[in-house]
Amino acid sequence: MGVVTEVTLKIFPIAPMRIYETLCFPTVSTGLKAMRKIMRDGLHPFLLRFYDEDESHHAMRDSNATGCAMFLGCEGLEPVARAEHISCLAICQAEGAERLGPDAAIGWMGRRFDFSTVENLLAEPGGVAETIEVAHFWDGIEPTYRALKAALVPLADQVLGHFSHAYPQGTSLYMIVLGRAEDAAAAEARLERIWDVSMETALREGAAISHHHGVGLARLPYIRRGLGQNMIVLERIKTALDPAGIMSPGKLGLTNRHEHKLP
Repeated sequence: MGVVTEVTLKIFPIAPMRIYETLCFPTVSTGLKAMRKIMRDGLHPFLLRFYDEDESHHAMRDSNATGCAMFLGCEGLEPVARAEHISCLAICQAEGAERLGPDAAIGWMGRRFDFSTVENLLAEPGGVAETIEVAHFWDGIEPTYRALKAALVPLADQVLGHFSHAYPQGTSLYMIVLGRAEDAAAAEARLERIWDVSMETALREGAAISHHHGVGLARLPYIRRGLGQNMIVLERIKTALDPAGIMSPGKLGLTNRHEHKLP
């Protein structure tokens, strides 16, 4: 709701040591339990990403991979990094995780900004691809994952899931859908259906409809239900900061009295 005119950056020195590990969990449930305990025990791995079995093939770049992969990384002064790494491993192994070594995690770090799988599919006639992220508390994230998985499977050729951005209270969940439709119009209709199903499912499960990807137009119809009474607070803040209603028009799900009408 503003225009950035100046930015102050906080700069940190590169950590003197980084330790990587790839782990394989037998189930989504066991991996989530390990993530939850790592965060609630006050550990701070710089890398903690957990994939369901379907996305593990992609994350590992191994079509023969089985189980659910986790990428783990600890950094800092050597004694601190090693102690944290040992503690995280103990938590994971207590949940049945198998150590696979550092290579897959290091490989992912080198390509973590590669979005070409989704981009290339969308470039095809009839390509259907989307990344939808939501968030929930720990007691709600697995039911949300399973509900989204079941709801999206009929709408795509592949439905992939992973968990990242973990906190003591919960974590975010990414659902990635990949598929093909007969033409561009059918693909657009499929994507609209995917968004509707995803948002309705997230709302029904009590999840936040976005973690950090923002709202945009796709989530616009669901903001008011997602925020509930907090929408009143947003409207009052918007009115106070932007009395003319000209900032970010049509993007926050506000009533007309809180923003300028688009031409």
